[in-house]
Amino acid sequence: MTEKNRNVVTKLEAVKAQLQVDMTKSNEELAKLEEEFADLKLNPYGITSIDFAKRQELSTDVLKMEGTLMGLDLAIETYEEEHGKSD
Repeated sequence: MTEKNRNVVTKLEAVKAQLQVDMTKSNEELAKLEEEFADLKLNPYGITSIDFAKRQELSTDVLKMEGTLMGLDLAIETYEEEHGKSD
């Protein structure tokens, strides 16, 4: 694999790593919201529609990130197959 091709793979892997960090943060925030909701189940009036909207948005974002990670894995794999893993 040429240096240029290796750089492409390296950049894709960097994007993938950053996305994994972002997804981990979102998952932690989502878990925190779920825990707060569980604590408030005796008082459902303590949960607002804004809280539910935030949870739904985080959940949707995590699903999109998971799909993007799968796409990046496929892109890296395909690029390496077409350009060779090494010179």
